[in-house]
Amino acid sequence: MKIIPSEKLELTTSLSMAELEGHLRENIQKHRSYSIGSIKKSNKYFVGTVFPDHFKCKKFTYQRNSFLPQVTGIFQEEPKGTKIVITLKVDSFVSIFLILFYAFIICALFAFVYLVSYQQIEPYYILVPIALLLLVFGIPHLGFHLEKESTITELKKILTV
Repeated sequence: MKIIPSEKLELTTSLSMAELEGHLRENIQKHRSYSIGSIKKSNKYFVGTVFPDHFKCKKFTYQRNSFLPQVTGIFQEEPKGTKIVITLKVDSFVSIFLILFYAFIICALFAFVYLVSYQQIEPYYILVPIALLLLVFGIPHLGFHLEKESTITELKKILTV
């Protein structure tokens, strides 16, 4: 199992790279600063940028969600269309936070093992950092998995026309 949640998938479409780029530009809204009064309702499901050979986007939402998949797609020309290699991962800030938090919990686990071994405290205290580690490991994976399914469904609708 992965420490940081991520997913990789490949889609094949009959569109050429230029047609695919144009189609994505129609369906992906550009990034805007979200100041008061600047948020407008849009029928576009994603927000991001499209380049000639790849795209980067995430699901459009009005609230904050740390587990929204950050989508990166790379176009590869094929004889009968285009293959798109898509990577879904959590935001880099969330990844760094999770790694630091895992490190902190592991250090706490070693401290509790030391205390149980040499200071003669009750052994069940070790369960506290283990439970915290499982909780901090489970919540991001669950949140990412729930958001990933809807993101992949919408991406398939857009990319396979």
